Amino acid sequence: MNNLMRLCRHSRARGNPVVLRSPGFRLALAPASLAGMTAGILRKTSRHQATTFAASFLAALLFDAVALRDCIAATTPLEKLTIGWSAIAGSQAPFWITKEAGLFEKNGIEVTMIYVDGGSKATQALMSGDVPIAQVGGNAPVVARLRGADVTLIAGLLNILAYSMVVSPEIKKPEDLRGKKLSVSRFGSNSDYATRKILIKWGLKPDIDVAVLQIPGGQPARLAAIQTKQVHGMVAQPPVTNLARKFNLGIIAEPEDFGGAYPTTPVVSRISFIRDKRDILRKFTRALLEGIYVYKTQKDFSKKVIAKYVKTNDNDALEDSYQFFSRLVPVKPYPSLDAIKEALLELGEKDPKARTAKPEEFADMSIIKEFDDNGFIDGLYKKR
Repeated sequence: MNNLMRLCRHSRARGNPVVLRSPGFRLALAPASLAGMTAGILRKTSRHQATTFAASFLAALLFDAVALRDCIAATTPLEKLTIGWSAIAGSQAPFWITKEAGLFEKNGIEVTMIYVDGGSKATQALMSGDVPIAQVGGNAPVVARLRGADVTLIAGLLNILAYSMVVSPEIKKPEDLRGKKLSVSRFGSNSDYATRKILIKWGLKPDIDVAVLQIPGGQPARLAAIQTKQVHGMVAQPPVTNLARKFNLGIIAEPEDFGGAYPTTPVVSRISFIRDKRDILRKFTRALLEGIYVYKTQKDFSKKVIAKYVKTNDNDALEDSYQFFSRLVPVKPYPSLDAIKEALLELGEKDPKARTAKPEEFADMSIIKEFDDNGFIDGLYKKR
């Protein structure tokens, strides 16, 4: 098997593949690498050893569909794809882990990931054509679709409003925020929605009783703003919440205080890309599903990846982030219609169109359903 995969990987760098066929299978290999490897085997081994290798090679092709798929991927030039992510927080880990584990390349795509601060800005990048797929947050893609934009949700990686309210030490209760300043990434983002929702729940009017300021740069930048007394609080997620406790900052609201379903971290794509580039979307989705599996089953590797992207080596914070988010990411990450419904209810307070819109109009379930129906997702977890 190792010889088979070595041959397959070597073939990618060569040209003009030849085709090996067996019942139900077709495999393209470059003739130069095939001839070179065969000649090497014949020079260095006995006829019996060469025959044994050939038999193993054919057996792998005939009976190991997984190896065959991986071999085909190894011999095919990688297709380039740019994707976006939108927050320096543990909720974004599935993209990071898929990338760092080499799963995009394994599935035949060369992915460039770009950071776009905040869900609203990431949605704008999607609409402008800068990226065809993005891991975003909040109601921004729902707003865009409501206004006729060529975007839709294709997966839901975090479908609840998973935030805590971090505040400076002098803030002991919600009423103490009156006349103070809170920070969000951008207006219209997840952090903006969560901040305004919890303030209204507490009987405080956003922008009147409590100022809401934009501070881009991710949750670490907003945490630093509290420490330097530029603002008095922020909504945050692990690992930043753990760091906040270590810095003796207060936490006056936990995730259960914010409510239920919400599209906190959906994966969004352009509708035209789903239609015209379905094969690339399949490769991306297969890799992402494998990445979620790695996230849920390989804690040490996942924590190292999270440490790289959030730029902390605090093991307690990384453990907190891993334990919090890895259990919340669904094995079968369908877009959540309940989460979209909640976003529409929020928007409906000001936009009449949102009141009559149906959640199904904002999501494409077909790509996750394809991998659910063919048994691919269940098959990943049966390996354990």
